[in-house]
Amino acid sequence: MFEYLKGELTLKKLEYAVLDINGIGYKVNISLKTYEKLSLGEKTKLYIYNYIREDMFKLIGFAEEKERNLFEILINVNGIGVSLALAILSTFDVEDMRDIVSREDVKLLTKVPKLGIKKAQKLIVDVKDKLKGLQLEEGASGSTASKGIQIEEELYMALESLGYSQKDIEKLVTREEIMAYEGIEAAIKDVLRKIQSKL
Repeated sequence: MFEYLKGELTLKKLEYAVLDINGIGYKVNISLKTYEKLSLGEKTKLYIYNYIREDMFKLIGFAEEKERNLFEILINVNGIGVSLALAILSTFDVEDMRDIVSREDVKLLTKVPKLGIKKAQKLIVDVKDKLKGLQLEEGASGSTASKGIQIEEELYMALESLGYSQKDIEKLVTREEIMAYEGIEAAIKDVLRKIQSKL
């Protein structure tokens, strides 16, 4: 799938932008923080998260790779979906979030619409260690993280096409295991082996 898109910014709205690439307009959902960094008519590069579900395919774009990395961390918190993750990133940037999480400032985090106290507390607990490692991923140009994320997306697509739900897949393999696979073939082979062992 898409790692990034680069083209002329022909439309800019609060919730999405359009990149013209060789005459094709790609609609990309964005956060307000990314919106603030975009200029109409300029050559623009957006790092892409490919949101794929049975009935939906959305491109979600970020001006900075570290913002995309944080988005991916957020949507893996139980109860934090794409819309809420974008709302968080529209309210706070990466450095703000690092500071909020390190200080466990639940009250400040609840300034995000639809993010209550209990969910904010869970978010802080779940992402604290992952945010510490975010800088390391950036230093490695995000290559390892991006590779793992691509394997994760392809693995979910493959297993969902076989009739497995997201909950079924999460019972079979952890995100840490997915990130450790060398490639999608190794991931599918290992998961199928686990399925066979449960039969």
